[in-house]
Amino acid sequence: MFDFFKRRRNKNREFDWSVLKKRSLPILILDERWHGIFKNIEKTREIIEKEEVLKELLKEEARLAFEKKEILARKKSCLDKIIKLTPEVFDNNNEQSKAEMEKCEKEINQINERVKSIEEEIENMPERIREANLELLKCTMNSVYFKMRENQLRVKELEELIEKTRKQLAGYIDEKEGLMEYDNEIYAYFHDLLGGEELQKLDNQYFNKT
Repeated sequence: MFDFFKRRRNKNREFDWSVLKKRSLPILILDERWHGIFKNIEKTREIIEKEEVLKELLKEEARLAFEKKEILARKKSCLDKIIKLTPEVFDNNNEQSKAEMEKCEKEINQINERVKSIEEEIENMPERIREANLELLKCTMNSVYFKMRENQLRVKELEELIEKTRKQLAGYIDEKEGLMEYDNEIYAYFHDLLGGEELQKLDNQYFNKT
């Protein structure tokens, strides 16, 4: 298995955060592996704040797309209505129809202005989302690497404890085998000396065997 903690480090090189901008990164809050990072560690307040910013941007992007779709449907409805009103306005000079047409035209102009504004906002959203995503990644990396540094210290402690325990265990095993060997030799001696029947009586007396 790849030993992460024994990788060689070049102390003369520092991480260049700008390289992140050159990579195609997933949206972290939609990435299961990102969420998996926090199974054993808590998110910092800064991570939670950056996460909320990114969530709100994604919601805003979806809201703008929905609004654009909705008002374009209204625009189509206005255009259809204008087509229907055209004969009454131009052929019959119907004032009521003319007023309705003007109302529709005014609403279409308002819709066109809003669509233009929405499209400008939507056009900027990918960059805003990307920047928010990068900020969240930076916070995540800072937090996680700090935790990993703590983990390395604990791993070193555990390695020392494991080695110490291994030596203790080896000593216990040697002691156990020595005692068993001694008991077997004594038992064999008395078996030869007294016989099995008398030895059984001694077993019953000293070891409470029935």
